[in-house]
Amino acid sequence: MSDDQMLDPSAAAALIKQAQDHARGAFAIKQPLLYAAWGVAWFIGTGAMWLSVRGQHPYNGPAGWSVAILVVLIVAAIAATVFITSRATWGIGGNSARQGTIFGLSWPAGFIPLFLVEGALSHAGASAAVMGVIGAVGPLLVTGLIYVTAAAMWVDWTMLALGIWLLVVAAAGGWAGPVGALAVDALAGGGGFLVAAAFLTWKKQG
Repeated sequence: MSDDQMLDPSAAAALIKQAQDHARGAFAIKQPLLYAAWGVAWFIGTGAMWLSVRGQHPYNGPAGWSVAILVVLIVAAIAATVFITSRATWGIGGNSARQGTIFGLSWPAGFIPLFLVEGALSHAGASAAVMGVIGAVGPLLVTGLIYVTAAAMWVDWTMLALGIWLLVVAAAGGWAGPVGALAVDALAGGGGFLVAAAFLTWKKQG
C-alpha cells in the first residue's frame, strides 16, 4: 500500500472526532422530543392514576385501566429513548457507541428490577398504601438516577438538573402519601420533563 493510500493518523483522529460529534449532535437534536415524551407519559399516566384514587377513603389502589395507561406510556418512552439513542450512535465506533449502548440498556436494567421489587412487595403482603407510594415514586427514582449518571458521562448540565429534580420530586412525593404522590408526580415530575424540553428547544432557537 502506498503512502498516499494510507490514512494519516491525524486525519483518522479527526474523522473519529467528527463522527463522535455527529452522534452527540444527533442525540442532542432529539433530546427535547425525548423529554417531551417522558413528560407526557408522566403527566397523563400518573394523572390518570390520581383521578382514579382521589376520592378513595380508605386507599384501595388505582384502577387497572389507569395503571395500564402508565405502563404503556412508560414502555413507549423507554422504547423511544433506546431507539433514538441507538440511531444517534449507529455505525459509530469507540466510546460514543459504548456510551449510547450503556445509556439505552440502563432503562430496562433499571425498570425491570423495579417492577419485580414491586411484585415482591405485593407478594409479601405490603399494604395498598405502601404499594401506591412505591408505584408512584419508584419510576421517578430510577429515571432520576439514570439521568444523573448519564449527565456525568456526557457532561450534560440540563440532564443533571433534571435528574436531581426528579430525585427531589420522588423523595417529596414519598411523604405525600399514595394519593398525594401521584399528584406530585404528575405536576412536578411530568412538568419537570416538559420544562426541560421547552428549555432545550428555546436554547437551540436562541
